[in-house]
Order: sequence, then structure tokens, then C-alpha cells
Amino acid sequence: MRRKDREVLGDENIAKIIEQCTTCHVAMIDDADANMPYVIPLSFGYSLNSGVLELYFHCAHIGKKLDCIRKNPNVAFSMCVENLIEIHEDVYCKSGRFYASVVGQGKAEIVEDVAEKCHGLSLLMEQQSAASHHPDSAHSTQSAAPHKFEFTPEQAATVTVFKITSTNFTGKAKNDYAQKC
Repeated sequence: MRRKDREVLGDENIAKIIEQCTTCHVAMIDDADANMPYVIPLSFGYSLNSGVLELYFHCAHIGKKLDCIRKNPNVAFSMCVENLIEIHEDVYCKSGRFYASVVGQGKAEIVEDVAEKCHGLSLLMEQQSAASHHPDSAHSTQSAAPHKFEFTPEQAATVTVFKITSTNFTGKAKNDYAQKC
């Protein structure tokens, strides 16, 4: 990372950023044209333990994402929380947005184990619910506190779940936001 002053270190601090995100952009190699990248925004759930980040996603049983993953499981991902923009009226080039982000690379795999599929779907629902309640979230709502979601094998069978496993990810934040992480 070029800007070491903006680097966010430690699983706990990186998790604080991820907790506020509802969308993860996943980039992969286009199965139809290996010279072109393919990127798609997706809802996600996650676990982060001992420097291993697992991101869970769901999708239909067929489609371009799955074709790409089957052909080449190497992926990159990005998620970001955008906050206030700071305008410097005297010198516009000093203007900028406060943000926090997590980016990385990893291997994608289709989850076949039913128990892990149910677990991944639960994490996804918990993430989507919790992020909308996060006090620093731009999408914060006043509804009830998030809760645990449980899926049955029958429910999990209606979708495909895939996960990205990464040990190569970084957190970054700009200005005063970095002090909150």
C-alpha cells in the first residue's frame, strides 16, 4: 500500500469496515473472453478469523458468474463505505471524500456442503441486516436490531452459494474516519 498513513491493520479494524458494507464488487476473468475482466456487485456475508477472510454470496444455479468461477477461480474483490465529502474552496485539488475500504484477491469456490451453504446464507442475511443498522452507515434505519437467520437444507437447495477465501486483503481509510476504525 502506497499510503501507509491510510492503512487499516488488524482483523478487528478491518471487520469494522466490512460490517458497514452491503455490497462487494467481485472481479473475475470473463469465461467467454479471457482478455476481458468481468466485475459484478453482490450482496454478501463474511467471516474473518486469524487473517482468513471468507466472503459468501448466493446466485441462481446457472449463469455467467458460475461459468467464470468454474473456468478460473482467481478473483479480486472490493467494498467501500463512503462518508462526507470535504470541499476546500481555496484549492479544489485538496478536496476529497472520507471513506473506508477493503480490497483483496482470493479463490472462489462453489459451496457443495449443505451445512456450509446454510451457514453462508445465514452470514449473508446477518450482514445485510446488520449493515443497515450500523450507526455509521449511510443506509442506517431505525428498525429492530438484527438477529440470527437460520436456513433449512430445503431453502439452501433453491440457490447456489459460492465463497471467496482470501488471505491477501487490505483495509484503507481516509482522514478522520481512520481514527474511528
